[in-house]
Amino acid sequence: MSRLLTPKRLTLLTLAFLAFLQGAVGQYLQPGALHPRSDIGVALAGAMLLFFWYRLDTDERAFQRSIWLNVGVVALALFALPYYFFRSRGFLKGFVACLLFLLCGVVWAVLALAGEYATYYGLQS
Repeated sequence: MSRLLTPKRLTLLTLAFLAFLQGAVGQYLQPGALHPRSDIGVALAGAMLLFFWYRLDTDERAFQRSIWLNVGVVALALFALPYYFFRSRGFLKGFVACLLFLLCGVVWAVLALAGEYATYYGLQS
């Protein structure tokens, strides 16, 4: 595999596609719903992909994973990943990683909204 498309980057691209798909499927199945039922499947798939990314990152950094951190990344990623970032990277790089994690959340919301709009306008034509 080329250096441009590493497994970690491929996982992030898959998460981006999943975010777009979340908006598109939600708009198609339950238009106008704040939390469509399809979000449950997206949340499970997202948790699995996020855990896969976490596993790749810990292997790359030779970080010793604990069972509780593994469970935390799946169940409470919003809290467990920043903890992991600070533990594995130190304060400054951990802070930068947390900012990037926050940016990924914003990008997720924008992609989900783009999926909603694409489906809405696609069905109107």
